[in-house]
Amino acid sequence: MSLLMNNRYGISLFLFFCLMSLPFAEVSQAQGPSAGLSPEKINSKVSSRVKSNEEGPEKSGKSQAFEFTVIAHRGASGYLPEHTLEAATLAFALNADFIEQDVVITKDDIPIVLHDIHLETVTNVESVFPERAREDDRFYARDFTLAELRRLNVHEREDKSQNRVFPSRFSATTSRFSIATLYEHFDLISELNRQLGKNIGVYPEVKSPAFHLAEGVDASRIVIDALQAFNFDGAQDNSYLQCFDFSEVKRIRSELGYKGKVVMLIGENDWKESSTDYTWIRSAEGMAEVAKYANGIGPWVPQLFNQNDAKSKKIEAANWVTHAHSNNLTIHPYTYRQDALPPGITGPHLLDALRNIVKVDGIFTDHVPPVLSWREQRRSNVDGAQ
Repeated sequence: MSLLMNNRYGISLFLFFCLMSLPFAEVSQAQGPSAGLSPEKINSKVSSRVKSNEEGPEKSGKSQAFEFTVIAHRGASGYLPEHTLEAATLAFALNADFIEQDVVITKDDIPIVLHDIHLETVTNVESVFPERAREDDRFYARDFTLAELRRLNVHEREDKSQNRVFPSRFSATTSRFSIATLYEHFDLISELNRQLGKNIGVYPEVKSPAFHLAEGVDASRIVIDALQAFNFDGAQDNSYLQCFDFSEVKRIRSELGYKGKVVMLIGENDWKESSTDYTWIRSAEGMAEVAKYANGIGPWVPQLFNQNDAKSKKIEAANWVTHAHSNNLTIHPYTYRQDALPPGITGPHLLDALRNIVKVDGIFTDHVPPVLSWREQRRSNVDGAQ
């Protein structure tokens, strides 16, 4: 059975849902360049929330025997345009354990939440700034100030031919979504945690750190500054910092002295995410080296299974996974998509295989509700057996 997943490639209803789910939340969003406030300026605003966030939510009384972390991949990206504040708000309302933020840096050195260093796949940059592409015909976020990026409209992800990657997702044509800063995302999540007595975590990724360093900006340092400003940077804090570049993971830990939890993302070499040799990373030597610097790994789901499964009709964990377990690395694979499941397998079947056969600790997902529903059902089964 093949487990390959395609990972590459009315606002009114939303507001009604959020009002029903969060009746007492009043979310304020910073506007304009002031959203790039320095850590010093924002620390005073955040400090009053820290005690509330550290106390966390009250115990639910449900069984803790079945643990499985649910990470909202780019926010609630299965329902609203990815990485927008609206998608983050919905992910919070859906009660994900963590909300992910991919981070790139603007021309004026402000961290924004955007999956790629390029803009054209999720915005209308081609029509707003038609002359601003580089020689490769790509539009780079690094070439625009935050004020310029505020003029763009964020839409559902498109491929190179401007076809929607996920045709069944959010299709309203008059809605307006904007690029937001990392500080705005952290501010939103922290404030909702404070008001609702929750402790939903953040899961930022430093995107293309080598590209940013070549552009003269230290993306990792900027992301760490933001984590520190919101008290998300401690070893016990509810956050993870992730990256596809192993050299940068080592630098984050050794040179930048980051104390929080770090995750080494694992791709395929032909994706050219970085100069990292991901085949070596999955070896016994590679996993042992990763464990010196990282708390966990984030592999692509197909990498976790024996690729001969289709012939044997038996689902087995890939051999390399034992190296991750032997080094006590947390495993948070990507990405569960309800609208892009492998042929011939149901969502619960896939999640069961990940949890029971591969023994992963959680999942990145575009669709939080079905994963939470599966988790609650499995917890109920555990409770019933006790």
